[in-house]
Amino acid sequence: MRPSTIKYFIKEGFSGLKKNLLMTVASIVAVAACISIMSFSYCAVTNLQYMLDQMEDSIGISVFLEGEMTSEEIETMKSQIGKIEHVTNVTYVSPADSLENLKNEWGADEDIFIGFDDSNNPLSHSFQIELDQIESQDAVIQELNKIEGIENVEYGQSLSEVLMRVSNLFQAGGILIMAILGVISVMIIVNTIRISVLNRRVEINIMKYVGATDWFIRWPFIIEGIIIGLIGAIIPVIIGMPLYVKAVTLFYDYVPFVANFVRFRLTGDVYLFLLPASLLFGILLGVIGSVTSIRKHLKV
Repeated sequence: MRPSTIKYFIKEGFSGLKKNLLMTVASIVAVAACISIMSFSYCAVTNLQYMLDQMEDSIGISVFLEGEMTSEEIETMKSQIGKIEHVTNVTYVSPADSLENLKNEWGADEDIFIGFDDSNNPLSHSFQIELDQIESQDAVIQELNKIEGIENVEYGQSLSEVLMRVSNLFQAGGILIMAILGVISVMIIVNTIRISVLNRRVEINIMKYVGATDWFIRWPFIIEGIIIGLIGAIIPVIIGMPLYVKAVTLFYDYVPFVANFVRFRLTGDVYLFLLPASLLFGILLGVIGSVTSIRKHLKV
């Protein structure tokens, strides 16, 4: 394709957009709304998954043992637990260590600890168990319940389940809303370019009769769709990046304790995927809309 031909296609594409400015703006807004929803859904889902990945390293299972146990019995039980599938690490915590940890957390001078020492310690022998993934908790709990000598098992399943359900909800809801807005965007783009086609239908017919190929006629309208898609994709990205930074900063400011447990993904990591994905999606919407609108008018 010659440079002069490409220049002609681009010029005609911009010309068509200017002639139908109101519909052009409506199309850009529709694409921008669709990609904004896509961006929000991706940010929510990727951060929830990122938090779950972090929690896999911090949320484990605490196993409390019955009565007094010898060092041999403790080592035997530690070996049994370590052989359970999905268990990556088992750490023994003595009653003295547990009491020391509580004092560090609550303050050693608290009245609640008066009278408790190495000779008078009500805490149990216990193990801290780390897993390869949070989803494996149920399977590991079932295996732990089969081991004799375990009095109680504590784990953070409720929190992990909530995050997984919210992540799935955002993912499903985002896809549904994005599909609906995608259809609306394509329909508006189709109507925008259809007006341009109708305004030039006589010219298109003449071009067909003198031997112009379908693709020669299509390209200016495809350029229109691509421009609409690109502008509609760039706007949410330009607005979304600073908003994402601001939202994360405000969250840390108003809920500071969350930073001790989980962190949000960095803006660069999020938009390293979101920027090209948004541009490609916007172009795809524009091309689909333009090709759909011009198709029947090429049948002369």
